[in-house]
Amino acid sequence: MLCPGCGAETPDAAELRTDHLYVGASPGCWAAYMELLGWQLSDPALAEERQLSADVYMAQHPGVEGRQASQSVWVHLVGLCLSLDHDFDGLHSARAKARLAAPGALFPWLEPPQSFGSLTVLDVLAKRSAKDHRVAVQRWAQTVWDAWGTHRAVVRKRAAGLLRPGS
Repeated sequence: MLCPGCGAETPDAAELRTDHLYVGASPGCWAAYMELLGWQLSDPALAEERQLSADVYMAQHPGVEGRQASQSVWVHLVGLCLSLDHDFDGLHSARAKARLAAPGALFPWLEPPQSFGSLTVLDVLAKRSAKDHRVAVQRWAQTVWDAWGTHRAVVRKRAAGLLRPGS
């Protein structure tokens, strides 16, 4: 089955979600992402990659226009910006994104790119050593961040507010 988000060819899988309001992924792709998260959580050497992987996956599977999907895309694109442009680690990125998604925050829909590049969660899962895994996550993240290039200026502007102390 072809994933509508990343385009990966995944096996048809029983749906693990009952109704996801803002993630545009095939059941097989979602299952692969759950496997990735499980692997990252079970291996302390991969712990730092989990937050970045979440940002990449969600930005690569934006779903359809709506309030929750818009917020998800913004939050995860800001996460990519903070990680890739400003070297935030997972903990600092998560804290900044929590401030961004404060109650009442508005997030206009960003039209997704036609392509998110050729790298997917399957490429990351194929890397079995911690070192290769870290490199694969970084490449995947950069590919997806580059794919959203037409919106990077507005995302960077919104992220800038999270860089100031006390914001």
